[in-house]
Amino acid sequence: MDVEKDSPKEEDPQAKERPYPDCPFLLLDVRDRDAYEQCHIVGAHSYPIATLSRTMNPYTNDILEYVSFTWKHEEMRRPLNNSPRQKNAHGKIIIVYDNDERLASQAATTMCERGFENLFMLSGGLKVLAQKIPEGLITGTLPVSCQVTAPAGTARRKTVPRAPAARAENKWRFSADDLQKLKHYLAEEHVPSDTASKTPERVATSS
Repeated sequence: MDVEKDSPKEEDPQAKERPYPDCPFLLLDVRDRDAYEQCHIVGAHSYPIATLSRTMNPYTNDILEYVSFTWKHEEMRRPLNNSPRQKNAHGKIIIVYDNDERLASQAATTMCERGFENLFMLSGGLKVLAQKIPEGLITGTLPVSCQVTAPAGTARRKTVPRAPAARAENKWRFSADDLQKLKHYLAEEHVPSDTASKTPERVATSS
């Protein structure tokens, strides 16, 4: 997403309740539904990893919009042992994430084995993301396991638990305030704080 390009001039009160149209990526939160409702990345869809174990209809309509295949959409919903090879729709990718890669890596492996291409996993999960961008990207309250503070004596930014804990909003788009915060933290990530940080890490890694 281009922060400058997507910065809204005037905020539509109802816009945050609708996903961005023609978004080039689909963000899937593979944690359980309760964890998603507690906090998630703005614009992410809930897709618990257990859904992949369904014999029938393991893929949501959102996922079907991001894949292309030689058979009809209805064929995609047949049993897993007789499913076609999936391929991401042109110019679109699917990104999976969780708290710390443990679930996301399993989900990514399973989906790749079933033929999904251009599938990515968020490197480090919410735990690392919250350290790099503590505001503007996530709605709700991070789980304790993701509220990591830097070791004593270091100058790295600390993730401070929010109080009181708040549930995630039904929010599909970034507000103007969110985008300003994202610009601030992204700019910080591009300024080396020491000689060791010369190249920024990739946010997503191919599975």
